[in-house]
Amino acid sequence: MQIESIIIQRLSERGRVQIPSWGTFYLMEKPARWDVVTNTAFPRGKYVGFTPSNTTTENSLLPAVMKHMQCTMEIAESWITRKVNHWQRTLDSGSILLMQGLGSFRKNGAFVAEKNNQFDHHSFGFSTVMLHALNEPSALETKMAASLKMVSEQRSEGLKAWRKAAVAAAITALVTLGVYQSDLRTEMAGWFAPGRSIELDHSDRQPSTPSVLETPAEEKLESAVSVPVQTPTVVRKAATFTKKYYIVVGSFKIENNATKLAAELKAEGIDVNILPGNLMKVGIGNYLSREAAKQDLAQIQSSINQHAWIYAY
Repeated sequence: MQIESIIIQRLSERGRVQIPSWGTFYLMEKPARWDVVTNTAFPRGKYVGFTPSNTTTENSLLPAVMKHMQCTMEIAESWITRKVNHWQRTLDSGSILLMQGLGSFRKNGAFVAEKNNQFDHHSFGFSTVMLHALNEPSALETKMAASLKMVSEQRSEGLKAWRKAAVAAAITALVTLGVYQSDLRTEMAGWFAPGRSIELDHSDRQPSTPSVLETPAEEKLESAVSVPVQTPTVVRKAATFTKKYYIVVGSFKIENNATKLAAELKAEGIDVNILPGNLMKVGIGNYLSREAAKQDLAQIQSSINQHAWIYAY
């Protein structure tokens, strides 16, 4: 038997219930409202509050436990005491105490009520809703944009590598073609020299006069062939990026709103990070795997934001 179900039933009947040695849960009526920080709409209803004071024994949980367990007062007191001691050990260990249907207690003892309305039949089943402005992309649109950006960046990196390889291949081809052309022209020049007997009058030839075969074109060709061509070396730095996972409880277009929510959560002792992007995302935790984040997702959805989701960054 869950003690939370007995507390909820007692709250529904009387609107107030006291837990010995722990505190008092009570219901408070609130009108429909809008939270500009989390972009969340709350319907009109009765919401759970808590105070650690035990100034009276009225509305004690003890009679309800005796009725459900069909036991004596001593047994009911012992059972409630064990539950309270277990709650206190959970908080002392630094963990969040989650009470299903009521809310959660932080390690500093602060109570955060569950945002869903549970106690007003006039609410017709309405619950909290997170909304986005028409000019502001939703969380799903942000995820899709990030995925498309990643694909385009990978494609761009692939094109860069392909272009570098093409340039290197072109340089190698030009060097090879230059050598072939050099050999071809040398053979042609040799063919003119020994294959033809050209009669020249050497009597009036000056020593400084160049022959027919000693043309400036051959000198330019030899100098062009003798120039070494070096292929550029591409050095790539190994990637050391490690992806981590966060539980996002709010995404904002205005940075000040994200900072305000993060400050409120940090004041309650929660590990919070602000993640950049098209929207400033407020993420809880710093998980090394998605499975580790899933273990705390349900608890954070019930205590902070029922629309919280896991984000890899």
